[in-house]
This record gives sequence, structure tokens and C-alpha cells, in this order.
Amino acid sequence: MSILSTIDTKARQITVAETKTVRELLHELELSVDHVVLMDGKKMSLDDVIEENAVVVVLPLIAGG
Repeated sequence: MSILSTIDTKARQITVAETKTVRELLHELELSVDHVVLMDGKKMSLDDVIEENAVVVVLPLIAGG
């Protein structure tokens, strides 16, 4: 799977060889669960499994007023 992670406004592409949940991925990337994770453009929950060859985007949760 290929992951595009936007951490600190810098994009990184990471290749992960095995399937894992969103929660496991965020832990591996040392990110809090307060991130939005999209797989093939669809929002994922923490217990969703990331499919092989999926394109995943990790975005920080943005709040404002």
C-alpha cells in the first residue's frame, strides 16, 4: 500500500508491505488518533483495515472558528 502522509504540511509517501488497521498505521507513524485518514478518497474509522495497494492520505484534524 502507498501512503501519502501530510505531516507538518510536508507530504511524504510511505510504502507499507502488510495490511493493518488505521489505528496501527497511526501508531506506527507516531501520530495521534486525531487525524483524518482517507483510503481511495473515503474517510476511514480507526478499526478499518487498509487494503493492499490502496492509496491512503493522512491529514491533521483541523478546527477553527
